Amino acid sequence: MLLPATDMGLIAEHLSAHDGLIAKIKMHEKKVESVELKYILNKKLDVLRSHVRLMMGMLDPAKSDFEEVPTLDELPSGNQSVGKVKNGSQLDKHIALETKKAAESMALDNLVSALKMKDPKVKHAHVQFALQEIEIVKDVTEILKEMGAEITPLGTEEEQQKILKHFEHILKE
Repeated sequence: MLLPATDMGLIAEHLSAHDGLIAKIKMHEKKVESVELKYILNKKLDVLRSHVRLMMGMLDPAKSDFEEVPTLDELPSGNQSVGKVKNGSQLDKHIALETKKAAESMALDNLVSALKMKDPKVKHAHVQFALQEIEIVKDVTEILKEMGAEITPLGTEEEQQKILKHFEHILKE
């Protein structure tokens, strides 16, 4: 299968990012104490390795097609729920914060790339990649909440009412 040059370039960039992320997450996984965080890091590794395998298949001109994006349940780490964090050091907290940001960044990168890609199957695969990264973000956020490291400031009722009032004219358009 021959890909448009745009898709090839974006995939090459993604493979470089995945190469670095896999190495970094392997180092992080060795240092964390939390079993739950170790599980998520291993899940993230499974996701990245799966994405690499799929992108390499997309690039192979000898192939006429590439495999579907597996669900998270189909990956080696399987479908385990994230339990309560029983332990976790300051280092665990910082690794979790960085893992969350990296997954958010990768999800965004996959979505933006999908918008630029020309081949419909390659485009769809990258949207699926983004959704998997969003699941990782959700899992890490749960761990961060358990660690007391996730803070979500809330707006006030008064400010929300101001916004509603300001934009209510749109409903009449």
